[in-house]
Amino acid sequence: MAELERKIAELENAVPTTAPAAEAESDRAPNGTKSTNPTADDDTFWALNGLIDRAADEGGVVYTGHTTPPGGESPVSWQMGLPSAAINDLNFAEAAPALAALGHPVRLELLQAIYEGTTTVAQLGEDERFGTTGQIYHHIHALAGAGWLENSRRGHWRVPGQKIIPLLTLILIGTH
Repeated sequence: MAELERKIAELENAVPTTAPAAEAESDRAPNGTKSTNPTADDDTFWALNGLIDRAADEGGVVYTGHTTPPGGESPVSWQMGLPSAAINDLNFAEAAPALAALGHPVRLELLQAIYEGTTTVAQLGEDERFGTTGQIYHHIHALAGAGWLENSRRGHWRVPGQKIIPLLTLILIGTH
């Protein structure tokens, strides 16, 4: 846990604090196009500026990431996005199973431990935070049922590659 807190502190110190939305739009011309005046916000809002350049007035939402998981040999890259019109057509309730599976602190701690390399129930059972073997299996099956975990080989669990960036994105949202 101390390692995670240290990494978060490093990230917070390395990335400039984002400005409020009103300030983020202050470098926009009245017609909504980006001003040609370079500002400090160009570095802070590089992803947002790229989305605006690509999606223009239609708008959209994107999340993306590129990271090498602890103990991983290669980076995981992921991007997901939808135009605003497609988002407006979504039924938000359809997200409930995936989000509900993350709604218990022990499940988040299990996900973190598995993400960091503790992959078997026996290993997880050595940590008092996770409870009994039965409780661990209960949480693991709930997470696997929602797609947050998969059985990589007999008795070993992992966060699927296509779920690493979405998981880290949700953790970032929940902590900042």
